[in-house]
Amino acid sequence: MIKFKTIITNSDTICYPMSPIISNQLHQRLLLTTAAVGMFLDGLDGSIVTIILPQISESFSTDTGTASWVIITYLLMMAGLILIVGKVAERGQIRKIFLWGLCVFTAGSAACGIAPDLEILLTARIFQGIGAAMLASTASLLCVTYLPKDMYGMAFGAISMSVSVGVATGPAIGGFIAQYFSWHWAFLMNVPVGILILAFAMHIIPPDIPREKQPFDLYGAILLFGLMAAGVYCLERISHLGISDPQILLSGSVSIACLIAFYIRERMCNLPLIHISVFSVWNFTATLVAFLIYGCVSMGIFYLLPFFLQAGMTYDPAMTGLFLLIPPVITAIIGVPMGRWSDLIGRRPFAIAAAIFSIAVCGIFMTIVPETGFIPLVLGLLFMGLFMGCFGGPVASRVVENAPSGEEGTGTSLMVTAVYLGSVLGTALFATFFTLGSVETGIAAFYDLDPEKFLQGFHLSMTAGFILSVLALILSVIVREKKTQENTVRI
Repeated sequence: MIKFKTIITNSDTICYPMSPIISNQLHQRLLLTTAAVGMFLDGLDGSIVTIILPQISESFSTDTGTASWVIITYLLMMAGLILIVGKVAERGQIRKIFLWGLCVFTAGSAACGIAPDLEILLTARIFQGIGAAMLASTASLLCVTYLPKDMYGMAFGAISMSVSVGVATGPAIGGFIAQYFSWHWAFLMNVPVGILILAFAMHIIPPDIPREKQPFDLYGAILLFGLMAAGVYCLERISHLGISDPQILLSGSVSIACLIAFYIRERMCNLPLIHISVFSVWNFTATLVAFLIYGCVSMGIFYLLPFFLQAGMTYDPAMTGLFLLIPPVITAIIGVPMGRWSDLIGRRPFAIAAAIFSIAVCGIFMTIVPETGFIPLVLGLLFMGLFMGCFGGPVASRVVENAPSGEEGTGTSLMVTAVYLGSVLGTALFATFFTLGSVETGIAAFYDLDPEKFLQGFHLSMTAGFILSVLALILSVIVREKKTQENTVRI
């Protein structure tokens, strides 16, 4: 008995054989563990570098601005390739791309660790970013492809928990390495872990099922890469350079031009990289936008909180790190149970709860002042953990479930992209509002601001997060629970 997935294009109908759903519970858990560890490495490497940049800058006798390209190159590869690699993986190459992603990521990590100069380090970071994009785009696809639908919430909850723990522990591990070892070990430690998980994944991930080869939209892929890479560069650098900087104007113009050209290309192509029509499905677009908002708000808060704790509350870095561990610890505890619960009772209540918790967090932080002490701070951080636990698995599953029939893979790729874009957008948006609220002209460093100006910018940023959270609540309320339907025929 063979299952086929039917995809209707502008010109014809294509039937792809579907991969068999894994029924053995132990195998399901091992597969989920493989995907989660891959995403943990992704989250860890995305955050650990921020803390070792001063060491890297000193090691290569360069300024901090130049050294920041160690982060930017990684981000550009992730942004430009996640959707493209995801679409390639959908064509029956999920296992191959995940395994190759591990190889490229591990080799890139080794090259970063032994880089003798900044140029080689940046080149190695490009390869590491390519490997990370391959892992990020296929980890969720593994769950969608091989796990039953009633496990989606638990699966995405586990992946979300893994990313959160990786992001949260990155600065702590990086700080320890920077204190007691060389910065090289921040990359080299990935090598043995990558080799172990590669050997594990080779035995756990089922073989890919060959599918009929179809033309690949190369021009669409090039335009999409340009759109994402230029857009992310613009968003990432706008808070550092200012909106009128020539680099920002150029990258923003390139991104917009690529967007227009990509739209025209995808509308004309018989087998497009992304079926633009998926966005005409209101429920899918609404849940995707809500998910993007959740990622934007959570990352924006995490971006500003360390500065508030140190510049506003005058905590030392060690105490700041302890406070910042509260949300990911809560997420790690409730992430999988929340996802499993959403598999049983539905996703909508958790999407609404996530918005309510997000509103509560932003409401606390838009009014908090150092004189109120640590109790409101801890309360806000606890709500933050509950917020992340609610939207990580259930809302991610809701995006995939509301994708049009036959476009679950596209929905998964867009969901993963929303996680990443939300992070970049949140950082840029909150930094911009902070600047608007705290600096009359130009851009000033956080620690150069007097406390009153700092709080003005911090509160304005959290007000923007509050408004976005209300919008996410509205979108979550009006989209009703999705009734799952099989889109397969048996022969």
